[in-house]
Amino acid sequence: MHPQFDVLTPHWFNRAFVYTGSIGDFRYRFATDKDNKQLHAAVYSMYCYEVATDVREQDFSWDNEGVEQLKQWLQKEYDTFCAK
Repeated sequence: MHPQFDVLTPHWFNRAFVYTGSIGDFRYRFATDKDNKQLHAAVYSMYCYEVATDVREQDFSWDNEGVEQLKQWLQKEYDTFCAK
């Protein structure tokens, strides 16, 4: 698991409503929905989220199980991106 994904925990997401990050040209974005206890995740490349044409999105529950699923999804997307 990439170290940037490994540090994610439900508590980590209490710092802000939207988080962005990147590993080279692989970019990711998390938006929290505190009312519904959901994490909206997106991965994309080369541009900001708002104009990227290759956005892939998925929602996860904001609990231990959901964050573990998010981390696995991120790793899979990152591995696919690196294989290109």
